[in-house]
Amino acid sequence: MKISELFYSIQGEGKRTGSPSFFIRTNHCNLRCKFPGGNLCDTSYTSWFPDDDKNIGEVEISDILNEYRKFNCSDIVISGGEPTMYASELSKLCKELKYNNEDVFITVETNGTYSGEFVNYVDLLSISPKLSSSVPYETAHEKMHEKNRINTDVLRKFNSLKEDGKIDIQWKFVFTSDDDVREIKELQEQTGFKNRDVYLMPEGITAEDLNKNRSGTIEACMQNHFNYTDRIHILVWGNSRGK
Repeated sequence: MKISELFYSIQGEGKRTGSPSFFIRTNHCNLRCKFPGGNLCDTSYTSWFPDDDKNIGEVEISDILNEYRKFNCSDIVISGGEPTMYASELSKLCKELKYNNEDVFITVETNGTYSGEFVNYVDLLSISPKLSSSVPYETAHEKMHEKNRINTDVLRKFNSLKEDGKIDIQWKFVFTSDDDVREIKELQEQTGFKNRDVYLMPEGITAEDLNKNRSGTIEACMQNHFNYTDRIHILVWGNSRGK
């Protein structure tokens, strides 16, 4: 399993905000997000620049477990990059984490383009479908990103698991304009997820960006009965690795 970094921090987004968590960040992603203001995704070292020499590389599951035991917190967040690209290894990892600590709470953060057996071992699936505002226009990745950014079949499957009570899900979107809300509602019609499970967060990779974009995001939440989530880790540490 290709790993970018392993670290202990606070969950900064969504319904588990504030929870001390052990983060497992995988390397590589099938998308290349770039937002209207020019910002790349906040973990571009796992997507745009996955060969960064600071990334850890291939790691055995046993080594991940040993690193986790140094902190032994109840929350584990598996993020990326796109962790579900490693669906088989991800399933094994989640299974081992549950086997070694039945009280552990596992969140997998994903763009929602891949599924797998890992859903059987996850407590919270944090899905961030990438809207058209994320397309890296006028770059070599534009067509690839546009083609792959939404997998309606997978999103519909995930929502069915939620409706059947088999897994908890939050749908987390970067908000840049009212066009995003229109797309979110179109996705809701196609897949069935509810307003109560939707979280909007301001776009930005600095505290200045978030402060500038926060009020518009909150207004969109109020108008559309969505939840607001900030990005606490960026407010506290900036866009620093390992935080």
